[in-house]
Amino acid sequence: MSVKARLHTKLAAALLAASVVATAPAVVGAGPESLPVLSNIAVRPASIVTDTLYGLGDIVSAATNAVVIGTDLALGLNYYWDDTDFGWGVPFNPVFWAATAIQNPGSALSYLLQTYLNPSDNYVDPSDPTNYYYAYPWFFKSDVIGTLVNLLPPGLATPLNNAVNGVADGINDFFATNLPDPTAAINQMWEQYNTPIGRLVYAAQATIGLPVTLASAVIYYAAYLPATLEATVESAIQTPADIPGLLSNLVYDALDPVLNQGLLGNLTYNLFKPAFFLPSPIGESGFGIQDGMAYSLYQSIVGAVSGLLSNLPTPIAPTPFPSAAASVPAAARTTSVAAQGKSSTGSPAAAAPKVRGTGESARRPAPQTETQSPSSTAQKQAKAGAKKAKGDSNGGQSHSARAGKAGSAA
Repeated sequence: MSVKARLHTKLAAALLAASVVATAPAVVGAGPESLPVLSNIAVRPASIVTDTLYGLGDIVSAATNAVVIGTDLALGLNYYWDDTDFGWGVPFNPVFWAATAIQNPGSALSYLLQTYLNPSDNYVDPSDPTNYYYAYPWFFKSDVIGTLVNLLPPGLATPLNNAVNGVADGINDFFATNLPDPTAAINQMWEQYNTPIGRLVYAAQATIGLPVTLASAVIYYAAYLPATLEATVESAIQTPADIPGLLSNLVYDALDPVLNQGLLGNLTYNLFKPAFFLPSPIGESGFGIQDGMAYSLYQSIVGAVSGLLSNLPTPIAPTPFPSAAASVPAAARTTSVAAQGKSSTGSPAAAAPKVRGTGESARRPAPQTETQSPSSTAQKQAKAGAKKAKGDSNGGQSHSARAGKAGSAA
């Protein structure tokens, strides 16, 4: 009897032990096999932190864009720091417009109304639909409304973007049906600005806008700095060997002297920019010529600082932890001027076509198309290391996209 009892006791103990062993890996683990489960739990909050910081950066950037666009509108300035959009409807001043209106009143009225009221992606040269004319409302729609809307889940962002674009296109259709072609007036404004007097007027306009321009450059940098630092830490945890390059990347983000590549580059270029439009020999002899004393001094500064930075390790853009989010913030989805893709509002017309040229917007930290990086990790990496993805801006001074007109100052 006692033997049977012991056998039953041993059998029960064995079953109990087996059940404990079977369930133990999920609780305590037996070695490295359990670590991915635990570390994966820790990754998610860190990734959420990064995504949240990028989203906050987008919100700050959108608010700054609103102020900058309002300032540009009030002063008749163009949005892109490298003047890629110069001559496509901006810059603007009432004296030159009045002279244009005397020669071609219908076109001048159409140009004036659409520059300040047309938000559509379809505001183009009727004779060449690939030429997108400048309009302040388009930038507000794209870089303020679109940036904020794209922070929402795709299920909400897509219909909202479609609704916004539907209203914008309706406005454009009304103008196209009821107003004359603005092309003649736009060309006449360009011709007036592409003269020594016109360039001097533009230098004055740019000088007046300097406080907002310089402040916005600092804000754009600071808005995404927390996300960049967090992404750098995440990248260093994943690949410690990249730490020297990651730290170098942070230095470049702050001190790269080239426009659109670093904070110092944005501040330096914009400080010199009014001088580029002064009469020769101080300024350039024509639009986009890149000569003159001011431009030579600017290039010397860029070369000297670039030489110092070349002693640092090769910059490495950080790779944040994988994101559990189904969508990414708007700034990671917007398109650079040098890239093809969709606008921040999701329109097929793209952010780029509004400015025809090789330059890029200084407003966006990450020129990255939706189709270029399907994974959220790659998109966040592109945002964190945006300056590595940006194209050549010809040393910061873009040439005019109007063939045969650049540098032909009268």
